[in-house]
Amino acid sequence: MNNSQKDANDFQRQLRQTSVLLKSAAALTSQTLTFNILADSYTTYEMVVNLTASWPAAYRQRVVLGDYKEVFYPPGTEEMKNMFRPCATGRLFLAQTFEDKDAMVFLDTDTLFLMPPEELWRKVCAFNLHHVIGIAPCLYLYGPGFKKFPTYGSSGLNAGVLVMNLTRVRGFEGGWTENIKRILDRYKTKLSLPDQDILNILFSNETTAKRLYELGCEWNYREKLCSWGSSRCKRAHKLGVGLMHGAALTFVNGKEQKFQAVFDAWEQHQLGESVVALLARLRTTLRQQKRSWGCSRLLFIDKVLLQGLENTLRGRH
Repeated sequence: MNNSQKDANDFQRQLRQTSVLLKSAAALTSQTLTFNILADSYTTYEMVVNLTASWPAAYRQRVVLGDYKEVFYPPGTEEMKNMFRPCATGRLFLAQTFEDKDAMVFLDTDTLFLMPPEELWRKVCAFNLHHVIGIAPCLYLYGPGFKKFPTYGSSGLNAGVLVMNLTRVRGFEGGWTENIKRILDRYKTKLSLPDQDILNILFSNETTAKRLYELGCEWNYREKLCSWGSSRCKRAHKLGVGLMHGAALTFVNGKEQKFQAVFDAWEQHQLGESVVALLARLRTTLRQQKRSWGCSRLLFIDKVLLQGLENTLRGRH
């Protein structure tokens, strides 16, 4: 496969993932949501908008897509655009990109909801007077001892989901962008996941750590939290998964069957059909899978993955 074919395949995967993310949000919300689409071209933005064009009117009214915004890099940071995956580091500059917004939740495209999106949005209201951003812990192979730079807490942070008070980001001590530039100058050759690594370094010291709200791992549930023979997200045992994150192609690479089954079920789901029926199909599909590898080895994993959706539907009846 040449580079152009790979890029095309990656783009189609991103569109599939975005479609499922938006669909899961529309199916589970009881409010009107605004999704601000950050894209590298207006053509890409139009493709995302078209994903919802065939939805029933009632669901189109639940998800409002904001105006086109191009990925923005402040002067002196342009080199970051192609670090890691193209534009991945753009999430670091949302406060400058959306200057008219006070708060925002950033989501990677490879995420889907299993609880109402507004429950994640309400985490902004849980911030104290000092919190600037909410990020969930990595909980695996990332913290002290695994990286050649300082990280937050005992296991680092995963940057796939960011709950942000943009007004406070703009007023960050020493300047948000200036801090990022200083980190880049010092650690550039040691960064493998630049967006995530930079946030870890930024909140790694005792002073800045107090500005971070630690988001529950149930709102950024990845296969690494259950694929090592034990469950690392205890909150998901009690509360269920609120947002599933298919990081590292988990939704499509055929390796982690539990996660892929949830993604496939949402992809096949038609808005207007019963979410109760979707849940029933998921229960059957997950139960029929062999307990041979990864998360499937955990006896209670089906309950963890479905409990959030079950609780959501139970609350509606």
